[in-house]
Amino acid sequence: MQKKNPNAMPHDIPEPIPGLRKSESPALSPSVQAQIGQRLRQFYDALALGEQPVPDRFIEIINRLDGVKGEKQQS
Repeated sequence: MQKKNPNAMPHDIPEPIPGLRKSESPALSPSVQAQIGQRLRQFYDALALGEQPVPDRFIEIINRLDGVKGEKQQS
């Protein structure tokens, strides 16, 4: 069994994650990545300009995060 270096950062020796490819190339083609990026930017722009309402699920997540943040500050 290999000894662990106590000074090593966790990212120095990544553990394999089941189901992930070992190659360095992205799993999605550049055209698919570009399409996803474009749609995310359009969605974000619509939210930022007020053209679309913020989804209730996003508001719930933000409120939960704010609650956790408030609890930590009180401690």
